[in-house]
Amino acid sequence: MKVRVPADVDMADRVLAGLTARQVAILGADALLLWALWASVGRLVPAFAFGIVAMPLATLGFVWATVKVEGTTVERLAAAALQHVRVPRRRVLAPEGLASTPAWAPAKAQQAAPLELPLSEPDADGVLALGEEGYAVVCRASSINFALRSELEQRALVEAFGRMLNALDAPVQFLVRSDRADLGALVGDLQERADELPHPALAQAAREHAAFLQDLASRRDVLVRQALVCFRDPSTGNGDAAGARLSHRIEEAESLLRGLGIGLRRLEQSETAHLLARTDDPDAPAVQTTLAAGVVEGSR
Repeated sequence: MKVRVPADVDMADRVLAGLTARQVAILGADALLLWALWASVGRLVPAFAFGIVAMPLATLGFVWATVKVEGTTVERLAAAALQHVRVPRRRVLAPEGLASTPAWAPAKAQQAAPLELPLSEPDADGVLALGEEGYAVVCRASSINFALRSELEQRALVEAFGRMLNALDAPVQFLVRSDRADLGALVGDLQERADELPHPALAQAAREHAAFLQDLASRRDVLVRQALVCFRDPSTGNGDAAGARLSHRIEEAESLLRGLGIGLRRLEQSETAHLLARTDDPDAPAVQTTLAAGVVEGSR
């Protein structure tokens, strides 16, 4: 039996005349309000006067039920705006909490509150505790050049990647990010190791490549590209059990991606902490790039 799956899997079910349950409830409440208003004052005012009052109410109900703002409903947007107004604007690093407003805060300013980060420091295995969102582990994946493959190879890669996606039973996020790189260490390594090469032509090529990289870094920002895969366990129970489940999912994904020629490596504690620090402060000093760290993949 074939079942047609809609492209928008988050689309709400239609319950009546192509309307969702939310739309039916809003329009029904609006119609009930207009009926109650007519039953109360319909005999006391002319019909055109009642229409002047009823038209804005009917339009408001229709707009509320059918219009979305930035992909969300009006009531959710209003709730988010109310929450935004109510939360404190000033946050301070105070894990023990605040007994009173700090002295540096203006007297008329909204009360300060402790800064609540959405995650904790990664443990020895690189597992991040996300509070009510569960646990997560970040992995770094290698990349392949899809455009240079033949049509048959591209089809095989897509099918193999589809099998990997079908094997997922928990949330996974794929992220490709770029970071500014400092080529000073890489240029120094090339210049130092050029004399160790077995042939003078290789040494000359290494020096020329070091000069090219130095000139490139002086003219533009050089970027290091990273392909990251984040595995998340939504459970909020035992962290050790969540870590074991995440390790199993990483091993399964690694075996499936190996068939595509893609390597998957789990980030260690220090690497995860450094990645989060770079994400939080993109204006920090550029990442040192060396021969051991890999090759710079892109620039702008």
